[in-house]
Amino acid sequence: MEGYVDFLIEPRLPSFIGLPRDLRSAKAAIIGVPYDSSSTCRPGSRYAPRRVREVSQDMETYDPVLGADASEAPAADLGDLRETLSPSSVVSSVARVVQELSAAGKVVLLIGGDHLVTLGALSGLRGGLSLVVFDAHLDFRDEFPQGEKLSHATVLRRAREGLVEEAVVVGARALSKEEVDALRRDGRVRVVYPWSLGNLRDELSTLSERVYVSVDVDVLDPSVAPGVGCPEPGGLTFNQLSELLLEVFDRKPVGFDIVEVNPLVDVNDVTSRVAAKLLMKALLAVR
Repeated sequence: MEGYVDFLIEPRLPSFIGLPRDLRSAKAAIIGVPYDSSSTCRPGSRYAPRRVREVSQDMETYDPVLGADASEAPAADLGDLRETLSPSSVVSSVARVVQELSAAGKVVLLIGGDHLVTLGALSGLRGGLSLVVFDAHLDFRDEFPQGEKLSHATVLRRAREGLVEEAVVVGARALSKEEVDALRRDGRVRVVYPWSLGNLRDELSTLSERVYVSVDVDVLDPSVAPGVGCPEPGGLTFNQLSELLLEVFDRKPVGFDIVEVNPLVDVNDVTSRVAAKLLMKALLAVR
């Protein structure tokens, strides 16, 4: 494929679970985005694409729940987006790549990087979207830090400014009063708290057909995923998140990302392995 993909993406070895780079017969394309310049807690998620790929090499790829092997999924690992320090630049670059691949009929799966990469993907998919976000935080601030409109803490706010028609945030438990007040005014963002996860199915039933899914790994409890920049107590278990994702994957998402893994503060690669396993499940969802 010639265009932004060839210009902006650099091949990486090892590939995720040994997937090929050849895109011709693939339905899904994996791309790493080694970017964390908008992080406001502890930077380090720029190392996640590499580490998630590395730990995937010695992990089993068969999923007993789905009865399928992720290594047999029709997918390609294209490599990483060329590194940049500018928030607007990473959003623009991700958007161009996602737009090009989506136009070619591919589903793009991104490995972040911080949560700002989601905004690039939504920009590339160009409207008519519903968004399902698994996150400990709402990311609905207008500016954070003060004066900065583009950061991992403003992603949902910017997404609601024309990129997504409605959103469901699952697992949020770290909220500011500013965000809660803004959500009330917005009226098109609904929150499924960790203590009311059974409501997710009802919330999903109202979404449009074009659903994008984003997983910020800090939605999990820190005891399950310690390697994140902004850990928050009271999160989901891995099995809870897996079961909820399967419900969302029934909607055949048009894109997926997993973000905010920070290998620099991880413990025995636990969080990187969690991310790798979730990415395998996402691959199987686009078979």
